[in-house]
Amino acid sequence: MKLNISSFCALLVGSLALLMFLLWCLSLLVLVDRQNQQDAAATQQNLHSQILQLQQKQQLWLQSQYYLLNTLAESSADWQNFQTFLWDYYQRNPGIWSVNLMDFDEQGKPVSRSSKPGCLQPGSMHRHDYDDYLVPKISSCRIDDKALLEISGPVAADNGAVVLLVSMDYFDFLNEFSSLSGRRLQRAADSAQGVQYREFSASGNSAAQITIPIGDGDAVFGELHLDTQSLSFWELFERQAIIVLTLLIGAAGLVTGLLYVYLVRPLLQLAEKMRRAANSQQDRRIEPGGEVGPGLKVIRDYFKVLQKMAKRDPVTGLSNRVIFEDHLTQAIREGKRSGRRYALVMIDIRGLEEFAQQRGQYIVDGLLRQVAEGLRESLRESDHVARFERNLFALLLEVQQRDQLNTLIEKIYLSVVRRYQVYGREFELSAFFGIAIYPDHGSNAGAMYQNASDALVRAEHSEWPIQFYQDSNAVTDTSGFTLIQALRRAIDNDELKLVFQPVVDLHSYQTVYLEALLRWKDPDRHDAPIDHTIRLAEQNQLIKPLTNWIFETACRFISESGIDDIAIGINLSMIDLHDRRLPERIETYLQRYQVRPAQIVIEITEGQIMQDPDEVVEVLSHLGVMGLSLSIDDFGTGQASLTYLKELPVEKLKIDQSFVCDIATNPDDQLIVKATIELAHTLDLKVVAEGVETLAVCNLLAEMNCDHVQGYYISHPLEAGQVTAWFETSVKPDLAQKGR
Repeated sequence: MKLNISSFCALLVGSLALLMFLLWCLSLLVLVDRQNQQDAAATQQNLHSQILQLQQKQQLWLQSQYYLLNTLAESSADWQNFQTFLWDYYQRNPGIWSVNLMDFDEQGKPVSRSSKPGCLQPGSMHRHDYDDYLVPKISSCRIDDKALLEISGPVAADNGAVVLLVSMDYFDFLNEFSSLSGRRLQRAADSAQGVQYREFSASGNSAAQITIPIGDGDAVFGELHLDTQSLSFWELFERQAIIVLTLLIGAAGLVTGLLYVYLVRPLLQLAEKMRRAANSQQDRRIEPGGEVGPGLKVIRDYFKVLQKMAKRDPVTGLSNRVIFEDHLTQAIREGKRSGRRYALVMIDIRGLEEFAQQRGQYIVDGLLRQVAEGLRESLRESDHVARFERNLFALLLEVQQRDQLNTLIEKIYLSVVRRYQVYGREFELSAFFGIAIYPDHGSNAGAMYQNASDALVRAEHSEWPIQFYQDSNAVTDTSGFTLIQALRRAIDNDELKLVFQPVVDLHSYQTVYLEALLRWKDPDRHDAPIDHTIRLAEQNQLIKPLTNWIFETACRFISESGIDDIAIGINLSMIDLHDRRLPERIETYLQRYQVRPAQIVIEITEGQIMQDPDEVVEVLSHLGVMGLSLSIDDFGTGQASLTYLKELPVEKLKIDQSFVCDIATNPDDQLIVKATIELAHTLDLKVVAEGVETLAVCNLLAEMNCDHVQGYYISHPLEAGQVTAWFETSVKPDLAQKGR
């Protein structure tokens, strides 16, 4: 259902008026209920006070009757005359239940002269109780279904002490209460609370009732249930309805007029302007009209388009400069409060102008969208990226450790400087990075922009495209980036080489396989060792091309060596083991150089298995199905589960050299190595002991029934040209005795 804005506002005001009316009705219900409760409480209190007064009046009347009867009993010659008087007395006083004179025999036991029971029974009385009894005693009790009010006291008679007891109906005062209040009472069925009296209703429908307990002290002999007059909702509604409805209608009309003047008319004018602006930024045209859905849908759509225009770059969808500067200001404010550090990275993409002139702006826009997507994928959730202008991007990164920042920036750099395919064409981009760190290089947004821009200019005029801001008091260490760049050049320019260290069978003294080790061809040109370079490659996603180079070089060496039984062991990185396409990459090189899968031995550390066992097991199992041999390297230094060792197609375990090199002098290492060998043989695995550097160690391993050995005692790593000679020189049976 569609509504125009005016109708929507009228409906809104009407709904609010109806809501106010319903709230007023609800307040009437609450008011009526509260008023009725207060009236009932007041009525109950008044009636209860009236009943107490009538009870006191009844007690006074009973006392007067006692004194009258007491005088007659003292003056009466005998009981017969007094009894005759009582018959007439009962007729004139129907409220009196019984009058009783009680004598005492010689033993002091009471003897009643009446057959009617009273509250004081003969069994509970004794003569001496009334010797000093001067004031009559008033008491009450319930006998069967009758409640009695009784007064008792001594009578001075000639023939000795006599007790006079006068009893009357306890509820006799209700007759007077009914006469005074005009309420007709009727006795209802008795209950555990005593005698029940209810107000008589001719229609049989009782209104709200109040209950008044009747009794003396803790003793309650009955309850009085009386009707109360309650105020009804409609009575109160009729009194206030005209005034309230008049006020509501007047207020609704006034609000409707104000809404139209100050909201509806300006809103329609604004919607038309927003429609024109939104149509200028999108292909689908929005037709004019004053129709809105819930939440003013049309204006909301206009606002979303305009908001996107204000906050987002129209080509890449990234934040624009306005939003990024707001993020930078907030980050600096947070850094001042919490001590956090942030990096502002300015990125200048080169080559876009040439592409625009040669291929057109449409191609450049597609290229920019891919660059933006690569930046988004490289960043963490807490980081921000924006496009400032045609070829300038900006990043805001939280800095936790400098090494981590270097790694992240290198990752971002590699995500930008790569090959792109846009509409079937390939492009390569170059980029320069200028970086300033808060608070080291600036304490406000202006200083950060200035210093990051200065670093960007220096990057454009230096050999290394990533530059941190530097002043006279700061020295920036970019060695990490230099090594990565050197490694990239080494892969492209064939500056690396493989050397091969033999693994020898300890029983047949034949070479089992050669472990390939990566080396610089010219180590003097590189300050850092190759192991450090490999770690940097792993941290910066360069390990895949390095692994590809190693596999291709090893397969080419196997193919060109002419040695039939030669096998090469290759160490894999953890990143390689998470690449599901690794088996496909290896299969490509095996087929290209006609190498059998059995001639490749894959070596991995046990710690690599436990980092993500399910995925690693899947990749390694695929390699095992292909026919490659699998060896667990550096066994004993990680936390490999025997469960995964059983699941994998593992053929060998290589004991880490830290346990092997000192077994001739360290009993603890002997026990570890021996236990590892026995465990491996139990799992039907061959054992390779690396780090064998002495004859004593070699002999001890032979006694422990170790399968294969590797180390400087057997051979140092061989250059590629020395491998053929190694295989032509047969290993002597006395190898373990004479050494090599």
